[in-house]
Amino acid sequence: MADLTDSAIAARVAVNRALEVMGPELAGVALDVCCFMKGLETVERERQWPVRSAKLMLRTALMALSRHYNPPMPARRRRVEHWGAEGYRPELYS
Repeated sequence: MADLTDSAIAARVAVNRALEVMGPELAGVALDVCCFMKGLETVERERQWPVRSAKLMLRTALMALSRHYNPPMPARRRRVEHWGAEGYRPELYS
């Protein structure tokens, strides 16, 4: 029983983090479509949005969620290279 409670709490925390990442503007449409199984047309009608706008909003929400779960790799630093002539040695003390 305790495991079920712990997993339920962990699931709630994960969902709340995901909703925070999407922000209040996008979380509502994602919840309506993905959790409450509302159709895009229904969401548009309820929110009085133009036709086909729910699809764009849902896509934007899912892209934000994708970045949350799969953050882009940081740019790799280039290795410093020197193209000196053969036998070249820098002088440390002049």
